Amino acid sequence: MIPRTPEPARHRLHIGMIVFDRRQDMVAKIIDFSGPLVHLLRPSGLNWRTSWVSLRPGTPYERRQIAALAKLHRQRQPRP
Repeated sequence: MIPRTPEPARHRLHIGMIVFDRRQDMVAKIIDFSGPLVHLLRPSGLNWRTSWVSLRPGTPYERRQIAALAKLHRQRQPRP
């Protein structure tokens, strides 16, 4: 039997996934891919591109954290 090599982490990333960017030290959601770069977005609207190698999947705590930030941001938006 031929040993199976692990799949590169890049292929386990997908749009909508919550990830932690080690370079920015922030949690964000993946919104797009552009070659080796991943486009990330925070609930405040802050967005940036980073290399996929600096990302890891978000922990359950970090997923709750980003959901709480999104809720807080929606509450602070001015009402029409």
